[in-house]
Amino acid sequence: MKTYFESYEQYKRQGNSIKTTTITAKQLLPALIAHMERMDRQFTLHINGQLPMPIDELLKEAFDQCHLEQPFYTQHCEKRSYKYRQLTKNRIKVEFTMRYRMARQEEKWIVDEIQTILKNRIHPDMSALQKVLIVHDYIARTYSYERHTEGSPFAVYTFMNEKHGVCMAYALLFEKMMEVLEIPCYYVIGKAAGEGTEGHAWNMVQIDGHWYHVDVTWDDIGSIPGREVRYRYFLVGDEKMRLDHEWNENHYPICTSTKFETFHRLYDGCVVNTSVYYPHPGNGHLYEMNLANYPLQAKQKLPVNIQFCFSINGLLYFRNDSHNRYLYQFEIAAEELTQLSAEPVIRIYETETTLEVLYADETTDSIQKLFSTDTEIEDSLRVETDENRLEVPLNTFGDSWVASVEQQADCQPMVFKSADGIELIVEDRCKQLTVDIYINRGLHIQITSKRKNVEFDQPAQLKMPTALIPGLEQQLSKQNALEYFADENFIYIHLFKSVTIQLKK
Repeated sequence: MKTYFESYEQYKRQGNSIKTTTITAKQLLPALIAHMERMDRQFTLHINGQLPMPIDELLKEAFDQCHLEQPFYTQHCEKRSYKYRQLTKNRIKVEFTMRYRMARQEEKWIVDEIQTILKNRIHPDMSALQKVLIVHDYIARTYSYERHTEGSPFAVYTFMNEKHGVCMAYALLFEKMMEVLEIPCYYVIGKAAGEGTEGHAWNMVQIDGHWYHVDVTWDDIGSIPGREVRYRYFLVGDEKMRLDHEWNENHYPICTSTKFETFHRLYDGCVVNTSVYYPHPGNGHLYEMNLANYPLQAKQKLPVNIQFCFSINGLLYFRNDSHNRYLYQFEIAAEELTQLSAEPVIRIYETETTLEVLYADETTDSIQKLFSTDTEIEDSLRVETDENRLEVPLNTFGDSWVASVEQQADCQPMVFKSADGIELIVEDRCKQLTVDIYINRGLHIQITSKRKNVEFDQPAQLKMPTALIPGLEQQLSKQNALEYFADENFIYIHLFKSVTIQLKK
């Protein structure tokens, strides 16, 4: 990267800070960055020594390059003005006045919000590729390109609050998230085909020692029905990027690697452990690509057409276009496919705490995410309770409740819970368990492990709200096979295996 000025890091290593008021011409850029990082509105610098160019040209050059370091702060500087006075032959006094798109309290809110978002999605053991992919998809799926906003469409605060903004906000949020994740990243200013003379902003990111372009704005394709994010501009080299983007190549590292070109035809992926799952761009079938192995190779996982693929609590959820566009769940380890709805799905989207499903009849379902007690996502996406049990959410779909759990070493007892009061306590320490409870002319409880029915050594206890299935207690009283008891609001049933309790009319 070619530039006349010192870097910000070099400037700070020399002991300089905002208290430094006398600088050389080479230190002008990092001195400006130091003040903009603090969002100082007015400050004065004295430039000593012979200048390499007229002062106005030097100041313009510095302002034009300030996006190269700390862009989250320098690019939120909305207006810059200055006046200068020649004190001596080799000393100039410059007084600066700045106006920002972001207030200090807004900056704090943004940083705190970014920390929460990343904690809910990123695990420390993930590779840089996984982290970059997850951030790319989060931004493309959560926000939309829109100039007409209440706040400034260029500001990250507006972008995160109103969920709308322009390319500058996309790229600044991506860069700030990379900074938090300690992944080297540049904010790039240039031009792009179709953008006119207004300019365009995107990013460069470093993975395994190589630099790549990432344009999240152009990968946000939410306006295309059934699709939300593509990867045409994800980890792209210079040669391909030059086809429709222009930038000052003297200011940025070169991007020569073509390692991730396999991604560029894909869309709507989701990361689970070290793999990304996505609909094949040709036939729409569910495919898997292992990100830990290079060269990247894809393999078919299911021969069904899918859309809206998401991963929640270690399970895949998607619309099955091969079966009436119904909602389906796929348990990856057991390779078990389960239909969850009998109504066509219009859209699936993710919030911070749920996966929301919108149906053609205008009804909705919410699948709860499960976070650990310290708010960090665990690999298993499960929580250990005070009673030393793993708490697993039962996701509700009309009159059906479904959950699946897979433990590694040191298996724990489990408690499955739904938002409407159903609980299933399993004392046996099972490595893998799938629970499917549904009401259809009776109560059906299916408990399997890797598709095989389970028989417990210790009885599992099902706690069922009586309001969900009137008449259940009367039917149980006629059966001697199941041990149960009831109070005013719940029925408690002991189970050793899957069971069906028919209700007679």
